[in-house]
Amino acid sequence: MIRLELVLLLATFIMTMTEARQAGHLATHGGLIDTVKPLVPAFYIFGDSTVDCGNNDYLITLARADMPPYGRDFDGHKPSGRFCNGKISVDYLALYMDLPMVRTVLGTPNVTNMTKGLNYASAGAGILPESGSDLGQHISFSEQLGMFSNTEAKMSLSFGQSTTKQAIEASLFYFSIGNNDFIHYYLRNVSGIMEKQNSVEFSSMLLENLSNHLKFLIGGGIRKVVLVGIGPLGCAPNFLSAYNSSSGECISEINSLVQEYNVGLALLTTELRSEFPASEIIYCDIYSGVYDIVTHPKAYGFDNTNTACCGAGKYGGWVTCLMPEMACTDATKYVFWDAFHPTEKVNYLTSLLLWNGTACSPYSLQELASA
Repeated sequence: MIRLELVLLLATFIMTMTEARQAGHLATHGGLIDTVKPLVPAFYIFGDSTVDCGNNDYLITLARADMPPYGRDFDGHKPSGRFCNGKISVDYLALYMDLPMVRTVLGTPNVTNMTKGLNYASAGAGILPESGSDLGQHISFSEQLGMFSNTEAKMSLSFGQSTTKQAIEASLFYFSIGNNDFIHYYLRNVSGIMEKQNSVEFSSMLLENLSNHLKFLIGGGIRKVVLVGIGPLGCAPNFLSAYNSSSGECISEINSLVQEYNVGLALLTTELRSEFPASEIIYCDIYSGVYDIVTHPKAYGFDNTNTACCGAGKYGGWVTCLMPEMACTDATKYVFWDAFHPTEKVNYLTSLLLWNGTACSPYSLQELASA
């Protein structure tokens, strides 16, 4: 079902974007002027390495993507701070909304550069402040939200409180977090957490923490909210290597943990919609789409689903991507770029499912942005 959906989405998307661009550009002086109005004033992104576009470049941390071959297929063919060979899903989503790719909050001091949105995400961050601390510095989730409050205050001083309030209410807020709470906390059994809480209790604790943060933000005036679930972590090369997968099959017990959490996140989304009827809040399931790619690779043009394009050791998951010599030649044939993160091609396919496919409920991200 997902495979057929992606084929149809891809065909429809190409035609739609071609028509929109033809209608939305005017030729002048041999160049092009974009006259398309963005669907939302700004795009604000919070989370971890799945959506970090370079904040960790400014931090002292092992979780960084500022060296080759990261970014080799990105604009300029050089590292961008993204944990990928090219674009990540939020880059595509910004373009679909006729916005520029979003800037990092670190390194963007000028308030005029904040008006189209900011990316607060930081590799290593989790819902819990202690998650990912083994990697070094990161911007914790609570710190990301504090930074947004500072952004809002700066904009209010520059543009006025009323104008800022209207812009914030019309802007899109995207949350992709929770991976590191499993990767770098629960599955590492930090502080003996597994003996204290079973997986259901741990997910419930995560969701309660997340809920408190979101209620504060939504109560403060954000109106368009996207909550993204966790992908199939048990299929990542790192876990295939660590759990000694015999034939490259996904680690089912890890995927079960993720699915438990995702079910809870979907329920939380429903509860938040009921509690905050003035806000539009959607849940987006990326697990199903990525898992279908992993289990039916030929349908999507992939040759390798279990080995990282860039890495070393079994499945390329024992040592993650550190130098160009560790990378494959053609990343488009691989599902995973490094030990944990998907390739640009997977990010593109995922973005289509999020944008106008069935990954999000009760409606698509495109419908939310257009509302």
